[in-house]
Order: sequence, then C-alpha cells, then structure tokens
Amino acid sequence: MKRIFIIGIGIAIFVILLLFSMTFTVSFHQVGILSRFGQTDSTSVVSTPGLHFRLPFFADAVTLLDTRTQVRQSPLEMLQTKDGQQIIVKSYLLWNIDTEGDGPLNFYRSYSSVEAAQLAIDSQFRDAISVLSSYSFENLTGINNELSQAENDILSRLDTLKASGIVPRTVGINRLLLPPKTTTAVLQRMQARRDTLAEQLRAKGKADAEAIRAAARAKRDKIEAFASQRAEDIRAEGEKQAATYLEKMGEYEELAVFLSWLDAVEIALTQNTTLVLETNLAPWHLLDLNAVVDENGIPQPATSHKVAE
Repeated sequence: MKRIFIIGIGIAIFVILLLFSMTFTVSFHQVGILSRFGQTDSTSVVSTPGLHFRLPFFADAVTLLDTRTQVRQSPLEMLQTKDGQQIIVKSYLLWNIDTEGDGPLNFYRSYSSVEAAQLAIDSQFRDAISVLSSYSFENLTGINNELSQAENDILSRLDTLKASGIVPRTVGINRLLLPPKTTTAVLQRMQARRDTLAEQLRAKGKADAEAIRAAARAKRDKIEAFASQRAEDIRAEGEKQAATYLEKMGEYEELAVFLSWLDAVEIALTQNTTLVLETNLAPWHLLDLNAVVDENGIPQPATSHKVAE
C-alpha cells in the first residue's frame, strides 16, 4: 500500500512538471518566439501578453525577447575631421526590437538574443560614427554647429540594421574631446578668432552708438531751433498785446499807478510776512484808512509818486 502511495505521488509530480513545461508567460514588454523542433515560421511570434500553451519542452522551445528601448554606448573613438583635427568621440544609440510584422522573427533568426545583438550593433555603430570625418572641427563645435545633422547622418548609416529586426531610434554624441597635445593650440586659435569677432562687434557697436548720438543731436538742435523761434513769436505777440495795454495805461496815469501799488501789496503779502513800515509811503499808504484821496477817490501817500519832469 505504501509503495502504491509513493508511485502515485511520483506520477502526480511528473504530471505537474509536464503541465508546467507546456505553458509559458509573455510579459507586456516582451515578445515570444516559439520554435518547434528548432524550426520557426510566421506563426512562431507570440506578442500577446499573458499565459500561453505549447507542446512539451522536447518539442517546443520558447525564447522571450525584451522589446523595451535599449541603450548602447560606444567606446572612445579617435577620428580625424575634414580639416585635419584629431578628435575623440563617444556616443550612444537607443534601439529596440522591431515588433511589427516579422520583425521579432527576423531578430531571432539573426541574433537569437538581445545580448548577441549588442555585439553586432557595436561593430556597425563604430563604423557609422566614422561619418564625423566628413565634418570640420568648426562644424562640430562652433556656434552654428551641425552636430544635430551629424547625429542624423550616423542614424541613417544604421538603417541597415532594420533588415535584421533592429530599429535604431536615436543617436547622440555625448562627448567630443581633443587629444592633450592639440588642445592648447586649438584653444588658442579659437580664442584668437573670438577676439577678432569681439573686436569687430565692439567697433560696430561704437559706430552704431555714434550714429545714434549724431541723430539725437540733430533732433535736439531741430527741437531747440523750433522752440526758440516759437518763444520769439510768443514774446513778440506778448509785447504787441502789452503795447496796447501800456498805451491805455498812459492815458490813465493815476489808475496805472494805483494798480501797480495793488500788485506790489499782493506780491509782498502772498507769503506769511511781517512788515514794520510807515504808512505814508507808497504802496503801503493803501493800508492807511485815513490816507488822503484825490479827486478820483484814489488814496495818496504823503510823498508824491510823481516823478519830477
């Protein structure tokens, strides 16, 4: 009885292992390649996430491929630019497995795994970086550099990878150095060019400033001439109108003197003022209520205001 129990347990374990070998799981970031007796066809690609069934392990084999974006860094590469400068370049490549159509199957047949594909990518990536030799040093590092175009050219050279199920996404140059022996000379040359450009900009700035100052002076002179002419016109008009009033005041001399007295008193008393004066002097006699008045009713000072002829 004990022997039968042990055999039953063994059979159960075997069945469980057999069933386990007949299932596999595909994650959302994976694609599975199901090969039967080592052969694959267009139906071998399993891209739907979840649990799937297969024949036992001796008949079917499953390879799971990661479809997420992969990063590949190139080693430091020494290149010669179009103008003869030696540069050291390091760049990176973002890529992933082509999940469209037969892309996963082409990848599996070409490399069988992501690790094997990395080695193949390294070789072609280093070859594609050599496109930088067609650019001058200034094109790669200057103010108006063409670094973005150079990265696109490298990416275009990697289009051949698409036939093997690899999709190159982005290429970037993250380091661009000069060998120590040439760094000083290049920096001095760049400094001299920057100094020349700076001097040209300073000269242009001075010329523009002088032109602005000259234009401002011309406008100022024009405004001053206009204002001066306008002031003369106003002054002439005022004198013309004043002459009329002076003529009238000459006809009424006593009234003119009286009005002058009133103006003098008004001006003197505009502010808080303390005066100690005799009231028999013009124009302060106007404050004396007992002052003598003439035939026109105008108060007169004790001393005549009339000038001897």
